[in-house]
Amino acid sequence: MKAAGELPPPWRAVEERAISWLAAHHFRFDPHTAEEGSVLFARKALVEMALLVGLRARLDPEPFDGDYARLFERMNAAAKRPSYRELIGRDERALLLYAGTHAALRLCGQDDAEFHHLIEQSVAGRYATAFERIPYRQLDLLHTLELAGVAHHLPPVEAVLPLTLFCADPSVLRLGDRDIYAITHTVFYATDFGLRVPRWPAGFDLSRAVELLEALSLLSRHRGNADLVAELLCALLCLGVRDSAEAERAWAFLSGVQEADGRVAGPEGIVRPGLEGGDEEYRSWATGYHTTIVAALAGLLARSASVIRHPRPLPATAPDGSRRATALRRATVWLAEDATTADLEDALPAAAAAAHGARSLGEPSLAESALASVVKRVDIEQGPSPWRRVGADVVFACAHGLRATDRSCATLDRFLEDTATALAGLTAVPAAAAGGVTQLMRLGWLTDEVAHSLIGSADPAPLMAEGRPPAMIARGLVQYAGDDPGRLAGNGPSARTVGERLAAALPAACQDYQLDEVAVLLQGLTLLGWADHRVVHDGVEFLLRQQRPSGAFGCPAVDDPEQRTRTQRRWTQSCVVALSFPAALGADPGSPTEDSPAQDSHA
Repeated sequence: MKAAGELPPPWRAVEERAISWLAAHHFRFDPHTAEEGSVLFARKALVEMALLVGLRARLDPEPFDGDYARLFERMNAAAKRPSYRELIGRDERALLLYAGTHAALRLCGQDDAEFHHLIEQSVAGRYATAFERIPYRQLDLLHTLELAGVAHHLPPVEAVLPLTLFCADPSVLRLGDRDIYAITHTVFYATDFGLRVPRWPAGFDLSRAVELLEALSLLSRHRGNADLVAELLCALLCLGVRDSAEAERAWAFLSGVQEADGRVAGPEGIVRPGLEGGDEEYRSWATGYHTTIVAALAGLLARSASVIRHPRPLPATAPDGSRRATALRRATVWLAEDATTADLEDALPAAAAAAHGARSLGEPSLAESALASVVKRVDIEQGPSPWRRVGADVVFACAHGLRATDRSCATLDRFLEDTATALAGLTAVPAAAAGGVTQLMRLGWLTDEVAHSLIGSADPAPLMAEGRPPAMIARGLVQYAGDDPGRLAGNGPSARTVGERLAAALPAACQDYQLDEVAVLLQGLTLLGWADHRVVHDGVEFLLRQQRPSGAFGCPAVDDPEQRTRTQRRWTQSCVVALSFPAALGADPGSPTEDSPAQDSHA
């Protein structure tokens, strides 16, 4: 029993408001009253509304209330017209438009023999069910015929599932809107909207499937796409998952974007028939009805006692780190060889990255020849010290690499000593300098007391400010925390928000083939505790697939040899540093994952 003053679950309010809005616009779902040019669109809207009403009858034993009753009456009236139902005999390719409405009527206890006969005749015609469909559309056909009670001789659901995108366990970073709809609808039809557990194909991993849906929900939230968020919520519920922290964030998002009258706006940029006419009421309905239906369906699934319920699966097993280690070793060797022949300005970052990779692998000798080469050239360099022209990350990686191979560089030591002396006279440093202070302490150039005082003075908040580009935020976090995720552990909700922004930026970086950006985003996410998140796993896997047989990373798609080498050198340096990062492929076994109880007490 709900305690006094306790708020109702978000899904109940979302459903009630959504159904109220849909009922207020019930006349828009009738093809008979639609304007010419919008009739087909109204037929599509009718079958979608009909499915919602049919599922309400199936999932809730209570009689329809006023709003659901109004929608049912509109559906029933439209389906009884010969001008609607007899179209199935004239356009067999549109079988699902009409069979779906008939199936919804059957779920509501209105089995119409004449309508049923027309559908059976269409199915028997050996075309309506035989023309080529993509897999999830084939599942739609099978599910609709099942609900409509129409016999057929088509291959069963179990024969189609192995062909679906969902069961292929795709990379979350490569999926577009159409792909996500294919995934959610596969779940809907395979599970009979949460009423059965299907026979998944051999090798199907439910924990990875749930992680995929949750990661897609996160990305869809950050794009402001309420339609996909609602679809993904429905998919999680159909798989029996309710104890999901991401699902709670999705509910909060839907509640926040739902308008006062119950409408939930669809994604921008989708053109609907008739919108150019200037009818604002029609525009509002056409751009919001589908998303509002799916939001109502999510609420219905969440409250139904008939829908299966399972504890959220344990996190999927982290990928085997041997592939990362092999790729890292090959890239480190390539950079070390490249550093011995490149110009000094290019050789220093290459040698530093090679030292970084070699140190991570526990094989410092892999970078020894590269470091020896650059030290020899640096020590005879005339003019200002080259160490002043390179970034701090290059300086410290070379210093650690030289120390690990029992080598030294006089000019580097003088530079580090001068830097440490200057810092020792300060009482505060900017956040971007904190990582360098840590490195100077580890190398013995600063005392622990001085270093900790300076690090404590640095405030990382400006680095995570709203409006900064995600890649810039990630670089700032690396400069602040170095390779220590614990440095950001106390930032709580703000760190979570920043992590979501970095994760949301990864798909575009992969799509645009910005390997430098992908690499630094992965470093930033790892520092924020996201090492075991599906987005990070798929990001690491994306980088690994960019490695060439030589060991270098990336496909520059240019013909000029010098430009190819420069581009691959830069990409390989970034990838080596990212793959060398602590927990680049997975967190320690005891660390919390994205939706674990350790991170969200309600999960």
